[in-house]
Amino acid sequence: MRIAIGFSGAAGSGVNTSGLLLGNLLASKGYTILADKEYASIIKGDNNDFFLYISDQPGEYFLNKTIDFFFAFDDYAVSKNQKFYTLKNTINVKDQICKHKNVFCFGAALKAMNIPLEEGEKLIKEQFSGDKLEDNITDLMGGYGYMQGLGTHDGDRSKTIGEAKTLMFGNECIAKGAIEAGMDFYAAYPMTPASSLIDVVTTDNRVTFFQGEDEIAVSMAMLGAKVAGKRSMCGTSGGGFALMTESISFSNQAEIGGVYVLAQRDGPSTGTPTYTGQADLTYALNASFGDTFPIVLAPSTFEEGYTQIGKALNWSDIYQHPVILLTDKQFSEGYIAINPKDLKAEEIKRGKLVQGSEGYKRYEFTKDGISPWTTPGTENGEFITTSYEHDEYGATNEDPEIKKAMQDKRDQKLKTFIQQEFTEDFYGYEIINPDAEKFFITYGWNRFVLEDYIRNNKDQKIGLIVIKVFQPFDLRLKTFLEQKNSQIQLLIFVEMNASGQLQRLVTEQCVLNQPIREGKLTNHRKYTLYPIFGEEVTL
Repeated sequence: MRIAIGFSGAAGSGVNTSGLLLGNLLASKGYTILADKEYASIIKGDNNDFFLYISDQPGEYFLNKTIDFFFAFDDYAVSKNQKFYTLKNTINVKDQICKHKNVFCFGAALKAMNIPLEEGEKLIKEQFSGDKLEDNITDLMGGYGYMQGLGTHDGDRSKTIGEAKTLMFGNECIAKGAIEAGMDFYAAYPMTPASSLIDVVTTDNRVTFFQGEDEIAVSMAMLGAKVAGKRSMCGTSGGGFALMTESISFSNQAEIGGVYVLAQRDGPSTGTPTYTGQADLTYALNASFGDTFPIVLAPSTFEEGYTQIGKALNWSDIYQHPVILLTDKQFSEGYIAINPKDLKAEEIKRGKLVQGSEGYKRYEFTKDGISPWTTPGTENGEFITTSYEHDEYGATNEDPEIKKAMQDKRDQKLKTFIQQEFTEDFYGYEIINPDAEKFFITYGWNRFVLEDYIRNNKDQKIGLIVIKVFQPFDLRLKTFLEQKNSQIQLLIFVEMNASGQLQRLVTEQCVLNQPIREGKLTNHRKYTLYPIFGEEVTL
């Protein structure tokens, strides 16, 4: 049994509080929950939404346009959202007498799901005290009674159905995973949807946080901390990332490393800053100049976000190379009910971090392209770090043979990455139903709606390929598609951009544009601000 609940009202009216109260309560009962926030780029006014998609089946995440109960704080909430969603039961509380419409609607939602009022009271008492507590309890009871009078409800969710879970948002998982994997320096200039990473890291005294005057300062400070031996990371979105790209080239040249979290949003330019999109993939792959190709990866579940950010920090240290973790607005700011036991921090690996020795060469030529590295102050470990081409000691050098050798050395590191990382224990992609005849190919948050479609259409022999590492590309996927070519009837690329960036990448890497595959490639591209909904998925 599943249900979709929506809360909607002006920015500043507490819409998120309604959703989080209900979401946390149901998560504590063991329900499967995916929650989506949609909001305008305005501090007060206009319209904000919080949608909860709730199931009693483990792992049954879904995201639909059909909303079973839509609690509206005002008329505009209804007129705006009925253009994008199918609102089955709309409860407009604009004329209800209450101090806090958000708590009033929380109470109404409890009754709609037949959850005892006492459970809501307990949660409210944990949140408020004094006069605020009394007012909120009054509004909670008012909403519950109002919904009882309407006589509209759906099922009974009063019972606990599994282990207690925690409602977490994507950036929270990424930040906490990074901290547990040893991140101790984070730099950022606030930019939606990456800003909430700051909220998490600044609550942990293990992390030094630096807010620069712009993203150039942020990314260079991150590299400076990395040179000093910190596990360093920075975060931003498209426009801010554009300012960071020189630092990526610098990181490549000086073999510094560093992790960049790129949380995509709608563009180009300022675009529609609080809405989603996936139009930065090609840019991330080619974000800098001078044969600079950063490692690029993208989590598709929150558990992966927790783990992958640890891998990114490790790869930054091991390969001394820039790493980009690619997300989007839905992943960054959406919520999932998670069992904390499922969050596994990555073991810290720092690569060839060494103590100094006589004749130490910071950029020593090695078979795998990876040189030993030290931190400033290490005895006999002195080195020079500049943006210029250099010899093995880091001294500026313009000798053609040295230039070629250094370029080959940097290229070799990515070849070593492929040899060391793409093993039987780790793939740059995931395949669900490998014996299927039709496959969706996607990345990130999109997987949830596609998995739901596959669950609901088991007779159609559909599979799902989720790309998790874009660069270097795991060519074992090419082998899989070649071996299955006669069996595969259709490959459907699903992404949120107009130009088909994922399709172009996979087609190039897996050589899909062959005559034998004519008619087998198609796509679903959405670039209208909102995420892909289950009702929009077709073969």
